Amino acid sequence: MDAPNFIDHDLWGSLQPLGAGIYRMDFLRCFTLITIGRHPQTNHFVLPGQRISNNHCEILWEDKSVVLTDLSSNGTWINDELVGKGNKRILRDGNQIAFGSPIAQGSEDYRFTFRTHTTDLREYDRGELFLHYEIAHELGSGGYGTVSKGMCLATGEWVAIKVISPKSFGTGFVEMRVSMAREVSIMSNLSHPNICELKDAFHHEHDGSLNLVMELALGGDLCTHMSDGLILIEDEAKFIIWQICDALAYLHSFGITHRDIKPENILLSGHLPPLVKLSDFGLAKIVDEHTMLRSECGTAEYKPPEQRQGDGYDHLVDSWGVGVILFIMLTNSMPVDLDKGDERRQAPDWDPFILWNLLIDAEVSDEVKDFTWLLLRSNPKERMTMKNAGKHAWIHPSLNVMRRGRDELVKINAAESYLNYKEDYRIEDEETET
Repeated sequence: MDAPNFIDHDLWGSLQPLGAGIYRMDFLRCFTLITIGRHPQTNHFVLPGQRISNNHCEILWEDKSVVLTDLSSNGTWINDELVGKGNKRILRDGNQIAFGSPIAQGSEDYRFTFRTHTTDLREYDRGELFLHYEIAHELGSGGYGTVSKGMCLATGEWVAIKVISPKSFGTGFVEMRVSMAREVSIMSNLSHPNICELKDAFHHEHDGSLNLVMELALGGDLCTHMSDGLILIEDEAKFIIWQICDALAYLHSFGITHRDIKPENILLSGHLPPLVKLSDFGLAKIVDEHTMLRSECGTAEYKPPEQRQGDGYDHLVDSWGVGVILFIMLTNSMPVDLDKGDERRQAPDWDPFILWNLLIDAEVSDEVKDFTWLLLRSNPKERMTMKNAGKHAWIHPSLNVMRRGRDELVKINAAESYLNYKEDYRIEDEETET
């Protein structure tokens, strides 16, 4: 029987031995990376057995996840399954780990039970998704379901897994399925450095949920980035806005309108300045030059007048959303006078009163003021397209520099999606084979 899992707040985890005569390994919170092996000078915990490699494995506590990397030749097992040299697995509370052999070898019984002393990891039903990915912990939740951090079992790459549950939609289940299918259809055909990549999609037969495996944005969303109440410097705002405009121009070239541009749907890398990733295509719709969208969707504060009036609208609704975001970046205020009252603002013929005085008084260039003005035109025929945004005097002089900066961030972001520990500092194992 496993020992009770008493919580020790000085520890983030421990390995409790299954056999007699082996000490317990306690992982202190001040050490997030734990090394285990035979070499006494390169490991936190030493196992002297002949089947133990000099550097046998690493266990990393990262955020709310615990990841084991197998570095051995003779093997590391989790619940009697071989991890394999160079491979990584997420550890969960109660997992049994064996080093060198899955069974006791005389006095060398290196079998342990992993115990976490942090928040217990959530358990999930094992569907087809789990043949390829493992879920670590929840990152957030919304109207569609939850988004969790996960790991690709084949590559060790961190990913975001969006679990869309039909239960949260009640009688709107049919509409939800249409929206899910739309998101998968659109995202699977897109390839742009500023659009969140859809890597996989799985339908869970048991509960009807859809699991979307997407790029992981380590920097959260733009809403969080701007939530400190600080006005962004103009150059940072320009780099972020240009990436959004470039992604939308790409979408519009395929006849796709996003329809829900808001800070929560703009994900960021963990860098300054950040790499932008446009996400959440559940409301996106494909249109052509002769077809106008008529359904009312999107978030109220980011919706232009024509989206309320029911006369039809096109991709220029996205331009308005970008204008609202830029206005907030420059002034730390919404551009629309929200004190006009909810009832009036919900009226179909409501024409927004833009608080231009806030932008005029802002200590920013005339070029960015003009850029914002062109995006927030009430008449969509007067509004700047995303394609033309790159030609504007505020953007165009910096275009080449921003493209090079984005290219560098793409490379860095790709590298950081993987847990690579072998290069640069690894002492090569001098293995003992048996």
